[in-house]
Amino acid sequence: MVKDDRGKRFSCLKCGASFVGYPPDDFHQTASLNQSQVHNPIKVEHRCDKCGSTNILYWGGMKIAFAVG
Repeated sequence: MVKDDRGKRFSCLKCGASFVGYPPDDFHQTASLNQSQVHNPIKVEHRCDKCGSTNILYWGGMKIAFAVG
């Protein structure tokens, strides 16, 4: 089994318990609670193991500029 070290630590908004969230792919590496703060957001839900609350993270990519010259 390959270890996935891309996970980032977050806290449940209701009880504060920590959990690890993983980006959905290689492009979407930035997480936010607000989908308008990330580019091309993907909604990922995480159910807290401690309190059962659903936490929503929006994973987004960086805007990439291309130059030709």
